[in-house]
Amino acid sequence: MPVETAPADQQQPPAPEPEMSVRTMVLLGGAMTLGVALVLGFTLLVGGGSARSGGSQRSTAAGSVPAVVKLSSARATALLASRRLAIGAIIKVPSAFPAGQVVRTAPAVGSAIPEGGAVTLYVSQGSSGEDGVSAKVTVPFFRGSGLAQAQNVAGQLGLRVVVRGGSGQVVEQTPAAGAEVDRGTAVQVTLG
Repeated sequence: MPVETAPADQQQPPAPEPEMSVRTMVLLGGAMTLGVALVLGFTLLVGGGSARSGGSQRSTAAGSVPAVVKLSSARATALLASRRLAIGAIIKVPSAFPAGQVVRTAPAVGSAIPEGGAVTLYVSQGSSGEDGVSAKVTVPFFRGSGLAQAQNVAGQLGLRVVVRGGSGQVVEQTPAAGAEVDRGTAVQVTLG
C-alpha cells in the first residue's frame, strides 16, 4: 500500500520553541534575589541611613565609641561631649565596680557611630546599691537630641533643662557640653 504525503501547503505548523525549564527559572529568580539583596546591603552599608526624617542636625562623619568603661560617669560624659556624642540614657545597674563607674556602653566601646549619635551608659550602683552622687556634674552634649531625651538625661545627672524656644531637636546649649557645673544647674537649650 502506497503512503500518501500531504501537499506542501497542508503541512503541520512548526513545533513551538521550548519554554524555559523550571530549573532555569529557579536559578534566574535566585540570582535576581541575590542581586537585590546585595544592592540593598551595600546601600545600607555606605549611607542608606543618611535619609533621616526631620532634617536631622547629626552629621554622618563616622567616629567610634570611646573607651569609657571603668571611668566615672562624669569623666565618661566629658569624653563623650568632647567627641560630640550624646548620651542616650544612663542606666544604673548593680555591679562589683565602684559606684558611679561606667560598666558598659551601648553601642559597645569601639563601635562606629556618627557625630551626634547617642551612647547609653550603664553605670554601677556599687555592690551596696548606692549611687555615689557628687556635687559636680559634667554637662553632656545635647545637640541633635530631642527635648524629651535631653530632659531625661539631664534629670538622671541632676541637671535641669530650660527651653529657650523653637521646636524639634536641640541646636544650641548653654553651658557648653563638657562644662563642669553644680548639681541642679539649669542647662538652657534652643530647639530648631
